[in-house]
Amino acid sequence: MSLHVSIVGRTSYPPFPPRHDVAAEAFGRASRPVFVIDAELNQRFGNRGAEALARDGLGGIDRFTACDKDFMARLQVWLKRCRNGSVVGETRLPLMLRNGRQIAVEAVHLSSIELFVLTVDDPESAIDRNIARVSETCGLTPTEERMLALMVEGLDTIIAAKRLGIAPTTARTHLQRLFAKTGTARQSELVRFVATYVEEVR
Repeated sequence: MSLHVSIVGRTSYPPFPPRHDVAAEAFGRASRPVFVIDAELNQRFGNRGAEALARDGLGGIDRFTACDKDFMARLQVWLKRCRNGSVVGETRLPLMLRNGRQIAVEAVHLSSIELFVLTVDDPESAIDRNIARVSETCGLTPTEERMLALMVEGLDTIIAAKRLGIAPTTARTHLQRLFAKTGTARQSELVRFVATYVEEVR
């Protein structure tokens, strides 16, 4: 899909060139799911993060749907009120996915073009995105990244070693390397570092 931006009275600008330094499959894992819909629930756009939620019962090919009927009812009432101008153009709605995971959808009304942007706030995938960002920024090896994910789950090194199929001493070595690369000294600090991680603007 190509997107061109036009500003009244100015020439059309070509889209940004694709990022070749990031694998295409990484976008599904790292991008926050975003849907753009109209008032009739026709889906105009969905990024790769949104596509990944389809198997959990959120979104569709042409029409936005959700397996949570209460969510859909609240969304439709809010869309109708936005069109009538009786509510503010933002809301946050809780949603239960098919797998039982609780997430939230932040909805914003773009009144000038009569579209609605739905952004999914999923704490579980936010942690996954932070793990990926920490891994990339701190230069973690694939095994260290898997170890980091297990530490964030709250596992100790013995259980993490079993899950990774490595010796407990090797797991402790990976944990020490994680501490060194992230500038932390304890597992609780490491978890807090990942949970609150924000990349510095370069």
